[in-house]
Amino acid sequence: MILTVTLNPAVDMDFIVRDLQPGERYRAGVDVSRRSPGGAGINISIVLKRLGLPSIATGFLAGFDGSCILDELQKEDIFTNFVHIGGETRINVCIIDIAKNSETRLHERGVEVSAPDRDTFLRTYERVLTRTDMVSIGGSLPPGIDASIYGEMVRMAKNAAIPVMLHPAEEDLEAALEEAPSVVKLNYQRSWLRSSHVQMSVDAFMECARSLHGRGTQWVVMSLDQDKVAFSSPTGAWIAEGPLSEMSYVYATEDALLAGILAGLQERAFPERIMRLAMACYRECATHPEKFPKDRACVEERTPGVLLKEIV
Repeated sequence: MILTVTLNPAVDMDFIVRDLQPGERYRAGVDVSRRSPGGAGINISIVLKRLGLPSIATGFLAGFDGSCILDELQKEDIFTNFVHIGGETRINVCIIDIAKNSETRLHERGVEVSAPDRDTFLRTYERVLTRTDMVSIGGSLPPGIDASIYGEMVRMAKNAAIPVMLHPAEEDLEAALEEAPSVVKLNYQRSWLRSSHVQMSVDAFMECARSLHGRGTQWVVMSLDQDKVAFSSPTGAWIAEGPLSEMSYVYATEDALLAGILAGLQERAFPERIMRLAMACYRECATHPEKFPKDRACVEERTPGVLLKEIV
């Protein structure tokens, strides 16, 4: 069983429009607007379910929107164990312009989490660990919670001999790297990784990956471009590619990628299979404005088209 942690969940409100013009009024029909549970861990749980793997989703939920998230996860047959707090779960808005292949996002900060609520969550997390064999921790942090909680959660999982995937917001990553999580997702926007020249970005990625492997991390992953993802695994490093012409949307694609890695690890697949499955999940979400892949079959159809190039 995989445990996903979402400390700052959201109700995602997505509007799909054509040729958005600032200052104009748009009336979205039922076929071009949607509400769905959101936050990195929650997205990963939903993708895992579509891939046929069970998971437990945990974190903080608040108010009416928190109840809506819980209801939707139950409809997806996803196990949940959230800590309910005062206030109201945040709302995130994404406007997808299908004419321009652009996405505009508006994110609320989230509800304030008190110190007692933080302690309650960590006790809940520790109990749920006894029912899981892999943990995914990431996404943004709500007000009242600092990045030290990532280090605590990684240590608690490692003390229970449970592998951890870490994919927090860029500014919170360093706080837990010393704990050597099993899988680390790097953010391409980090200034020392980003470059206008792909090879320079690859070189910086590999330098970072070697450092993390030296601390005990087994997998390091980073999206280099819309059609390229770099993987550094226990058996080598590769760049996975998919046809750029097919990939128009980025919303939730990173979460789909991570769900594919978790699925491959859970199924004890070989590294090449893990990378192909992860990239197929990523591609499947990038080819349509819908937030999640429909099912495992849709993902598997894309695995043959994934190209792997070894990094030497």
